Amino acid sequence: MFHLTIYYSLYILIQTVVSDSTCIYDVENGLQLDIRTVGFANEKGPKYNQIIHTNPTTNSFSWNGCFSYSKFDGGNCSNAAACYFDSIKNISILIAKQDTVQFTYNQGSSILSYETSHGYLTVFLIYRDTDDDDTTIAHQDDTNIYKFYIESRCCCPGMCHYSTHTISRFIIIIIIIIVFLLGYIIGGIIFLRYKPKESNRCMCLNFMSYMQHRYIAINDQEI
Repeated sequence: MFHLTIYYSLYILIQTVVSDSTCIYDVENGLQLDIRTVGFANEKGPKYNQIIHTNPTTNSFSWNGCFSYSKFDGGNCSNAAACYFDSIKNISILIAKQDTVQFTYNQGSSILSYETSHGYLTVFLIYRDTDDDDTTIAHQDDTNIYKFYIESRCCCPGMCHYSTHTISRFIIIIIIIIVFLLGYIIGGIIFLRYKPKESNRCMCLNFMSYMQHRYIAINDQEI
């Protein structure tokens, strides 16, 4: 059980590192836009959880940069990049997934595009030149065509930096090898520790069986 926990933790760590590398985009003048700065990692939920619709409605949207999230309200919002909340049914409906994202940068505009069978979403990342709270708004052009506008200082390339304590893939591979070796060594030690007892038990059972047969044989001879 201990080893399974370690292996699962390493798997999650590897998945995080892989997803991290796909969320950093090169733009102009050697700058990079890190989409991780507009998202929450480790299934913490969407960073932008109440994106209001431009039309007067109680429905809302949610979106998270880079990292997938899920909502557990009976809908199909699972491993999502964006979801739509239906206030009538009180469920969240999947709109987009992270593995379908396409990034474009043109004349200072950063755009993320998602296309799935659930709909087509365009997220416009707008630079906000203040330290005030981020602002968001959503617009729905059709039944399955959506536009989100995220306004934040982190939408400017190089303005925000994502703090991470993850390690390189090479180090992760070394750790995996060490864990397997430790598991092999510990398993061998446990095997050697308990094998003699089991062997002694088997030897004792064999001796008792032998003595029983000898006793029966002697009695038969006397008879």
